[in-house]
Amino acid sequence: MKQETSEKVLVWLHGDNLDPHNPALEAYPGAPVVFVFDEKVLENYQLSAKRLIFLYECLLEIPNIQICKGDVTEQLSLAAAQLDCSRLATIESIAPRFNQICLRLRREKKLPVELFKITPFVELVLEVEENLDLKRFSRYWQTVSQYL
Repeated sequence: MKQETSEKVLVWLHGDNLDPHNPALEAYPGAPVVFVFDEKVLENYQLSAKRLIFLYECLLEIPNIQICKGDVTEQLSLAAAQLDCSRLATIESIAPRFNQICLRLRREKKLPVELFKITPFVELVLEVEENLDLKRFSRYWQTVSQYL
């Protein structure tokens, strides 16, 4: 549940949950929303143009969204300054890069980050081989469907 505050909040959407009903969006209806295509992730994962277009089209369905590309910390800080927001709200992520970004936002940019929990699609503890590639949903689904 959102905290009572007079501060203006910027909702940060990231790739771990693009659901238009995620808890951060629901806690701050009407708040400005930003999604940043992370340049480092784009370089490392080399997503296809088809996948990027799909993500972009999904993002366009979110009201009040600003879509950027670049260094996530810098882009979020810039958007917060332009929109006169003094803090961010987003959902948690298990990605190590996400934690690094949150730490930089708090330390370097002095932007508090309010984290919301989400209900996982499926709760599993898998003993997965280190070389198992789960970058595609179909591979993930083949791995987890037996546990549902």
